[in-house]
Amino acid sequence: MVETAPSPFTPGYGKKPAIFGGHGEDLSELRAVFETLDFGENHSVLVSGLRGVGKTSFLTTLQDAAREAGWLVISDDASAGLMSRVMDSTIPTLINEMTPETRARLTKLGIWNISADIEYVDRHRVVKPQLRTDLVALSSAMGADGGILITVDEVSAGKVRLRELSKFALQVSHALEDGAQIMVVFAGVKVSLDALLAEEHTTFLRRSRELEFERLSAPETRRVFVETAGIGGRAIDEEALDKLVSLAQGYPYLVQLAGDYAWRNNSIAPCITLVDATVAHDRAIRAIESRVISRVYGDLSDVDQKFLNAMAEDEDRSKVADIVNRMNVSDAYVQVYKKRLIDSGYVQPAGHGYVQFSLPYLGAYIRRQLAAEARDGGNEGGWGAYPAPDLPA
Repeated sequence: MVETAPSPFTPGYGKKPAIFGGHGEDLSELRAVFETLDFGENHSVLVSGLRGVGKTSFLTTLQDAAREAGWLVISDDASAGLMSRVMDSTIPTLINEMTPETRARLTKLGIWNISADIEYVDRHRVVKPQLRTDLVALSSAMGADGGILITVDEVSAGKVRLRELSKFALQVSHALEDGAQIMVVFAGVKVSLDALLAEEHTTFLRRSRELEFERLSAPETRRVFVETAGIGGRAIDEEALDKLVSLAQGYPYLVQLAGDYAWRNNSIAPCITLVDATVAHDRAIRAIESRVISRVYGDLSDVDQKFLNAMAEDEDRSKVADIVNRMNVSDAYVQVYKKRLIDSGYVQPAGHGYVQFSLPYLGAYIRRQLAAEARDGGNEGGWGAYPAPDLPA
């Protein structure tokens, strides 16, 4: 059996990359808070960007750094039931993982019922528990030993979820007002975060530090490929590196995916070659279209799709006036969807009166889909000529 060298590339969901591309300065500043408890503007942070640009990996990196510094970490997503999960499951688990000395300090606060073995049993209060009270108590028990990092991923713009998130944010803001040492980080696409900021009780989030995750630059993409491969003890041929950089287009998930495919094609060779990069190219393109591009496009509204379809008629940037003509609607109507798609991160300005796709391969995917529909009559399989008969009365 031939031994293989494990790949240092990490394309799995939320996996921390060996080499983090971009936002290095931001990461360093936030890590410093874990050591110093000097928060500055960093009590609340909003991380925005499309799928696959590294938001979840960034949160994972922050969580690891906070734990290493002795902080408590509460991490969850914005799905229904967030408040109850945090209070009924996450916080009790954190209490049981504390040192006996810290749990003893909690016991004196009288908020939780802790057994003789200094283990969490249940709540001991006559009034309904509140998250703010829990957070303040945990922070008091930690003292100068650390703070609390709260990360909430996958913020969405659904009304029910936003109402729950705004209540969650209100509890965190009250805990901050009461002196709790907390850093809270919300992550999602920009339109969803903007919708959260428009909710009641989220005033303190409007003063958050904002980090917008976009594509990496070409030099930064090269650096991530080279240094990640180097961690695994391998080099990358120049031709192979050029092909991989061109393939990834600065999209962090694609960097990790393509690097992993190239690595695994011949993992015992000292160098990643052009052959490896070519294999990675074919596999990564198929994977990114099925796992990301098709889902992104499918999640959009009909009008959003029509806007992007109109853009896809151009190979490069699109003139907004041409989009107006192709959609056969007013300029004002197009401007509304243009702003929405820019805020969502799918489209970016490309000069006065022009836009272009910001998500790699989205335009090519749409062109291929439209061409396929044109060939087979709109994917209805020819059934338009054979309508189903009415059911008998």
